[in-house]
Amino acid sequence: MSNFVVSSLKYRPKDFDSVVGQDHVTKTLKNSIIENKIPSALLFCGPRGVGKTSCARIYAKEINSESVQNLENPDYSFNIFEIDAASNNKTDDIRDLIEKVRIPPQIGKYKVYIIDEVHMLSKQAENAFLKTLEEPPPHIVFILATTEKNKILPTILSRCQIYDFNRIKDSEISNCLKDICKKEGFEFEDEAVSIISRKSDGSLRDSLTILDRIVSFTNKNITTEKTSALLNILDNESYLNISKNIFEKDLISSIISFNKICEKGFNEKDFLTGLASHFRNILISKSNESHSLFEFSNEIMNSFIEQGNMLSNSELVDHITIVESSIFKYNQVENKKLLVEITLMKLCKVNQSNQINDKTVEKKKDDLGKSIQDSKIEKNEPHQKINTKIDTKREKIKDLNIGSEIEPKKIENPEISALSLSSLKLKKEVNIEKEKEKENKISLENKFDLDALKLYWKKYSKNLSEKGNNSLSSLMEISEPSIFEENKILFNVPSKSNKKEIDLDRENICDFLKSNLKNDQIVLEVNIDESINKEYYSTPQEKFDKLNEINPILNEFKKDLKLDL
Repeated sequence: MSNFVVSSLKYRPKDFDSVVGQDHVTKTLKNSIIENKIPSALLFCGPRGVGKTSCARIYAKEINSESVQNLENPDYSFNIFEIDAASNNKTDDIRDLIEKVRIPPQIGKYKVYIIDEVHMLSKQAENAFLKTLEEPPPHIVFILATTEKNKILPTILSRCQIYDFNRIKDSEISNCLKDICKKEGFEFEDEAVSIISRKSDGSLRDSLTILDRIVSFTNKNITTEKTSALLNILDNESYLNISKNIFEKDLISSIISFNKICEKGFNEKDFLTGLASHFRNILISKSNESHSLFEFSNEIMNSFIEQGNMLSNSELVDHITIVESSIFKYNQVENKKLLVEITLMKLCKVNQSNQINDKTVEKKKDDLGKSIQDSKIEKNEPHQKINTKIDTKREKIKDLNIGSEIEPKKIENPEISALSLSSLKLKKEVNIEKEKEKENKISLENKFDLDALKLYWKKYSKNLSEKGNNSLSSLMEISEPSIFEENKILFNVPSKSNKKEIDLDRENICDFLKSNLKNDQIVLEVNIDESINKEYYSTPQEKFDKLNEINPILNEFKKDLKLDL
């Protein structure tokens, strides 16, 4: 009985040509070997299962192969050392590594240390590793691998050649899985393999692990139905069936299909997420240029295109919006199943609403076209014809012998077509008048007098004094504010430094006045007027000089006690 080997190990790449989906990395590494430009430190970063460790092993083997060509079946195991940083993340482990790197290789030219999950090293260990990483012995190559580059010290990143591994495309994974299935003699459906590749989320290793499960479950006959059941994924056929019912406004069939899906054990939120993604696929498939984005079979693509022709782009967007709204509400609702059923009701109803709206729009268009036609007829009718009609009416009135000749009543405000230029001009004038009235009303409501201004100006100054800002408080009382224009306040100060001090607190002053005077239009202007009697002293020296004039003994007192201002 042969020993079973999991596919992820059995089909692990042995050379650069067998690495899937990382051509930008493998080509660069091969060129560095050909040109003999081997860096002392490399960093491989990217998602799980995309080939980082495999490429590190291949590179370690390739850089030594040139120097041992004369040996038969050379053993590189003594040259390659793999270290798991998750379990060897202490400073002592790194110190032990630093001691070992001094020993040259027994075979080949380089000793290669592959440190996996390097972001798991402690900060102390990373710092201890820095010097050796920057200037290792000439026979040492470090290859660091990580899934979280952002957690590594920038000083380590700057010492490495960084290679970013990408998520592998679903199409590349599908092709690889199909080749493996053919080699192993498995029967498979293309859609089933496509489901496995999408489920693996860009990781080839995950896809091979899933493949082993599917092969065991299906007994080497990989079908779409069994694959979807095992992975708990709804296949495209199920979504196509339910979307067809929705587009045809068949609510009962939609709800029945959904309940059958629930009976199979599928989660309601997964159903909603998949339905939104399905509507997105239908919407994008309506453009031929976007078909390259899909990796579905021709049969599925044709079904997408066929259903896309049943609705407009805006209707499909409405469907996606409804489903998206239900996903947001999902965690807030206890009865998840009822939420999905209500969502299906809305989806079936949105088509009817759109049809009603379309009819309303068409009716409005017809009415608009009719009014335009009528206005054109009125505009183009000759004046002479109108005058003739008026004269005819006058003659008829005369024949009635009802006293004197009756003049037809003049229309002072003739009705103007809503589409004429005169009506637009009249409407504009009315709007202007309304705006003026509104502005005048606001102006009257927000008007304030000088007494109220002075009252709150002093109140603000008092507040400053209570808070300890005596300098600004005394400056605000150096003169009185005045109103020089509507909503504009003028305040005079004797110098530029005074103006600057007021300007620094201008916003707070204005907010205080606006709030208390009930006027959001207030503007404060500060003017420099040197003629103002300068009773305000902004610096301690100015204050001291003034006091010294009053009492000269103050200066002698300052000198005797050696005081500072």
